[in-house]
Amino acid sequence: MNTGLYIHIPFCKSKCKYCDFNSYANMEKYTALYFSALLEEAEHYAKINPTVFDTVYFGGGTPTSVDIDLLCDSINTLRSVMKIHPDAEICAECNPGTIDYEGLKKLRLSGINRLSIGLQTTDDEKLKVLGRIHTLNDFNTCFENARRAGFDNISIDLMYGLPDMTIEDWSDTLDKVCSFGAEHISCYSLKIEDGTPFAKMQLNLPDDDLSADMYQLAVEKLNRFGYERYEISNFAKPGRESRHNLKYWHCDDFLGLGAGAYSCIGNHRFSNVSGLCEYIDAVNCCGTAIDWNSEESASDKMSEFMFLGLRCSQGVSYREFKSRFGCSFTEVFATPIKKYTDWGFLILEGDCLKFSDKGFFVSNTILADFV
Repeated sequence: MNTGLYIHIPFCKSKCKYCDFNSYANMEKYTALYFSALLEEAEHYAKINPTVFDTVYFGGGTPTSVDIDLLCDSINTLRSVMKIHPDAEICAECNPGTIDYEGLKKLRLSGINRLSIGLQTTDDEKLKVLGRIHTLNDFNTCFENARRAGFDNISIDLMYGLPDMTIEDWSDTLDKVCSFGAEHISCYSLKIEDGTPFAKMQLNLPDDDLSADMYQLAVEKLNRFGYERYEISNFAKPGRESRHNLKYWHCDDFLGLGAGAYSCIGNHRFSNVSGLCEYIDAVNCCGTAIDWNSEESASDKMSEFMFLGLRCSQGVSYREFKSRFGCSFTEVFATPIKKYTDWGFLILEGDCLKFSDKGFFVSNTILADFV
């Protein structure tokens, strides 16, 4: 089975008020050193585990906030160091206002074939509240430039449950975004994370019922525009699901490079140090920057397989579970399966256990019972 490759680019033009990702603003002076360390780390893993990678994902941070030539050169170097499948999905996250047409054209020519653009909302005032540096017009330009540059696989990130957001606001955002005809749309509910500016502010947030209505509206409206929900927060036109993210939800192997990057290889779980300078120093010293690692037990892996697999609309395959673990999920998780199938939140359909339509609305509660 091929492996996924995640590459963390922690640089941003500015830090959004809700963001708790491992990202840094105004640290451009470290970009060259950081990319040098990234490639050294890649060489290290290529030597000890020469696997084939059929998905590559540049996340952040904002990958397109760094020098585009540096980013493109890193892709070419990765191809020479690691075994990248000829038909690999190679995706980069992108924020409007951080890259122009020429930069997007360079990205496409370098081999990146999927773009994930962070829009969040079409309301300029709410973009300011979130701390985004772009406007809707900036997004329009970015999307049009991406199409002109040859990107035929584009994803758009949206957020609902924003401060002072009404159902009408959310409906307007969905209508405008659907008109672009992107191949993939992700819809995430705003979560207030400790340590972020939002956590220190008094915000007028939609209550749980209104947030649930917003989610239901997204499911219905996106379906009418030809987007199928294939994971709780992700919608795609047929055949345009994120191949890389499916590796996470299917518990397939993936390797993470960069500051704070997380990896899952077989039963082995490990993560890099998150600090920018600490990561660079560690790789320069040892070739790696591992902060912690652990071995998963069989029961942990079974729980993870259920917890992540149930997030997907197709659910968890009985045959796949038995093939991986040598036992039945109806035996190992008999209690939660019976409880939630009796209540109509989970359904056994053919080979698969999956959420019913109403089950998606209480998914967090249900999934917690499989941990």
